[in-house]
Formats: sequence, C-alpha cells, structure tokens
Amino acid sequence: MITVLVATAYVTIAFINVLLPPADLLERLRAGVYTAYFDWGVVSADGSHAYAEARGYKAAVNLWKIVICDPAGRCTSQQINALALYIQLKAAGALIIEDRGGGCYYVELKPVEIAHRRLAAKADLCLDRSGAPTKINAELHIDGEVVKIGGAPARVERTFLFDQYYAIHGE
Repeated sequence: MITVLVATAYVTIAFINVLLPPADLLERLRAGVYTAYFDWGVVSADGSHAYAEARGYKAAVNLWKIVICDPAGRCTSQQINALALYIQLKAAGALIIEDRGGGCYYVELKPVEIAHRRLAAKADLCLDRSGAPTKINAELHIDGEVVKIGGAPARVERTFLFDQYYAIHGE
C-alpha cells in the first residue's frame, strides 16, 4: 500500500511539473499592471484581465471569458475557466511554454478553436520583473490569416486599459 501511495505521489508531482508554467512566468504575469504600446498595437494587463490590439484584431480575456474581434469589428466570445483551459491545452500538447532565461519565454499554441476562432501562435517574448513586455516577436494565425508582430514597446504605462477592455468584453 505504501508503495502505491509513493508511486502515486511521484506521478502526481511529475504531472504537476509538466503542466505548470515556469514559476517566474506566473509571478511576472500576476504582478504586472501595464499598458505597452507597440507600432503594431497594444498589450495591457492587470494580473486578472488582459486586453490586446494587433493589426486590427482585438482580444479581451479574464479568468471566465474570452472575446476576440476581427478588423471588421465582428466579435466572438466563449465562457471559459482559464485554469481548466490551460491544463487542457497543456495536457493535449497544444500549448508549449519554454523558459529561455532572463525573463524570456518561447510560447507555442498549436491550432485550436477558442471563442469560435481557429487560433495558433509561435512567440518569443521577454518580460521585465513587473510583468510588462520588453520584447514580443510572434506569428499569430487567426482564422487562417497570418498576423506578424514584433519588437519592443515604444512606451509602457503602469495602467490598464479598462475602457477598451469593457468595450468589447462587457464584464
């Protein structure tokens, strides 16, 4: 019986280690309140909400809902449990997060359907200690369209864009 308990504990620990993102990434993402302005758009977060604009696309996310709008203003949404969605994507091998050191990460989202959109992404991103991005280079695939973004922010403000967030998210 003790052997079974020990084996179960080891398997559980290994499972958790595989599924959890790098600890410093979680710390940085939860700590940050910022709006980073890039030449291609904006990324804003406050630890439990996120808002982004990239080449005409907009997205607003919290722990329970995601909304994605295309450049024509057509928005789709999905009720989610962010933690359950994360675990599902990781367990299926659809989400890869690699710690590259120094606050930099490689993130890959293999093709999935979220909020009635077909999404995929490959990104290299770096975050400062407060969670704000210092560099993002990514190729996003949204409903078959390729959206490339890259570079460092022109400026970072320590505020969250609640007006823009609520305009499309609604809650």
